[in-house]
Amino acid sequence: MHVVRGGSPVEVAPGEGVELVVTRPVGIPEQLQNEWPAAPSIEGTAVRFVRRRVEPPPPDVDGGVTTLHYELEAVVPGTARVTLTPRPASRDAARPPVVLAVTVRAPAATAAGAEAPSLPEVVARLVETVASSSATPLAIARSFGEVESDSEGGVYVKPSDARLSRVIAVKRHATGELNDVQLQLAVPGALSAAELERLWGEPGRPPMLAIGETKLVFRPGAPEGSRFRAIVALTLDGDETGPVTWIDVIRDVP
Repeated sequence: MHVVRGGSPVEVAPGEGVELVVTRPVGIPEQLQNEWPAAPSIEGTAVRFVRRRVEPPPPDVDGGVTTLHYELEAVVPGTARVTLTPRPASRDAARPPVVLAVTVRAPAATAAGAEAPSLPEVVARLVETVASSSATPLAIARSFGEVESDSEGGVYVKPSDARLSRVIAVKRHATGELNDVQLQLAVPGALSAAELERLWGEPGRPPMLAIGETKLVFRPGAPEGSRFRAIVALTLDGDETGPVTWIDVIRDVP
């Protein structure tokens, strides 16, 4: 899921999600207020609108902002122009629309074009998604490849990235919202703990939970404006010198 604020252009592959985020101040005079639309206007067929999610400010905050998340899905190769036009309460409240240009790459261009992101970059992007995005587990799972099954427990994916053998978007039992995203490496050791240590510092070392496995836990800083933090847990075969087999990006809910 690509999270966009301010309408910066974005390029995605078919099946990937885009989340356009805008805000509305709370506690300002009525004549200065704007109302964002229930759905954006879209020129082009490359993307479709999925849903709008409204996130009010915390109840213990006086004022603050309401955050609106407009979720889009890349459908077919091409371009689309997504526009959010606020409706002002008065002429004094008028503000320009937010316009997002989306380019959806053709599958062949994806394979032969720009070099694929490194595995540390894949994990870093997933950390931002897990911490910041309100996308459903299904939408996040689709960004990794073909969905094989969707159950109450989670969404299982056949990854399009050959470096991964399995992806699972795990759901919270009580709400069905995202709990964590698990990535199984096709080749153990293709990602090393040292690569993530360069991003987020030395990992924590929780007690051994299973014989023959070691866990290392990273705690990246929360992205600006995010609702949550994300925790990255690596599973290594054997001791700390063993190869990484699984990467788990967990949503840390307060």
